[in-house]
Amino acid sequence: MNTPNVDSMVTRMQALAAAASGKPVTTDSQDPNRVDFSAVLKNAIENVNTAQNSAQAKAQSFTLGASDTSLEDVIVSLQKANLSLQGMIAVRNRLVDAYKEVTNLQV
Repeated sequence: MNTPNVDSMVTRMQALAAAASGKPVTTDSQDPNRVDFSAVLKNAIENVNTAQNSAQAKAQSFTLGASDTSLEDVIVSLQKANLSLQGMIAVRNRLVDAYKEVTNLQV
C-alpha cells in the first residue's frame, strides 16, 4: 500500500469536506495554506478514473488468462475502484445540493 498516495488522498478529501461545509477557502496566492478547489476536484476525478482503468485492465488480464494476475488482485482492485467511485458520487451529490441551496437563496 502506498502511504504517501493515501495521505494525499486523505488531505484532498479533508479539503473537499472543508469546502463543502462552508469554511472559507482563501484565494490569496501568497497564503501557503491555500486550497485550490478546482485542482483538488480535478485530481480526485483523475484518481477515480485511474482506479477504474486499472481495475478494468486487471479484470481483462485475468479473463485472458495472464498468469501474473490472481482473482484476489482483481477483486480487490474492483472494490477499490468501486469505493473511489462511490466517494466521488457522494461529493458530487453534496456539490449539487450546495448549488441548489445557493440558487434558492433570497437576495
